[in-house]
Amino acid sequence: MNKTQNKTSVAEIDKRLPDSLWKSMLFRALPALIGALVITFTQEHTARFGFVVFGAVALWSGVIVGFEAVGIKGHPLRSFVFARSILGALVGGYCLFMGTGGHDWATVHNFIWTVAIWAIVTGAIELVAGLVFRKQSMYRSEIVLSGAITMLLGIIVAFVPPELDADYGGIEHIEGSLTAEVQAIGFVGAYLAVLGVLLVIEAFTLRSALRRRDDGKNAKSPAKKES
Repeated sequence: MNKTQNKTSVAEIDKRLPDSLWKSMLFRALPALIGALVITFTQEHTARFGFVVFGAVALWSGVIVGFEAVGIKGHPLRSFVFARSILGALVGGYCLFMGTGGHDWATVHNFIWTVAIWAIVTGAIELVAGLVFRKQSMYRSEIVLSGAITMLLGIIVAFVPPELDADYGGIEHIEGSLTAEVQAIGFVGAYLAVLGVLLVIEAFTLRSALRRRDDGKNAKSPAKKES
C-alpha cells in the first residue's frame, strides 16, 4: 500500500512540473560555461581577476534563478530557488565590487573565503531542497547533483592555503609558480565547467521526460473521450 501511494504521489508531482524548467536550466548553464572558458584561456590568475569572473557568473546566475523563481508558474521549489537567487546576486555584487573597486581588499584570502562560504551555503540550500523534494523523480537529480558539487567546491577551496607559492619547472624548464590564486581560481573554473555541462545534460533529460509525460496525457485524452 505504501509503495502504491508513493508511486501515485510521484506521478502527481510530475504532472504539475512546469514545462519551462528545462529552459531555465539551459540558461543557467550559459554563464557557467562562459566563466569556465574565460578562466581557461586567461593566463594571469590574480585574486582581482577571480573576483571579477566569479562575481559576474554569480550575479548573472542569480538573476536567471530569480526569474525562474518569480516567472515560472507553479515552481515546485520556489522558496529555495528564490533564496539561492538572493544569495547569488548579493555575493556576485560583492565580488564585482571587490574586483573592480580602487582598494586593496581583493586579496586571495578574501577570495578563498568568499567562494567557500558561497559554495557551502548554496550547496546546502540545494541539498535541503532535494531532501524536501525527495519523492520527485524527474527534477530531483539536478538539484542533488548541483548541490553536491557546489558544496564540494566550497570544501576544497576552503583548504587552499592563502600563502601557497610553490615554484615549478618541468622538462621544458618553464619558469612559474603554483600560487593560491592559481589553484583557487582553477578549482572555480573546473567547477563551472562541470556545472555547465551537468545543467545542459539535465536540461535535455528533463525536456525529454516532460515530452513523454505530455505524450502520455495526449494518448489518454482520446481514450477518455471514447469511453
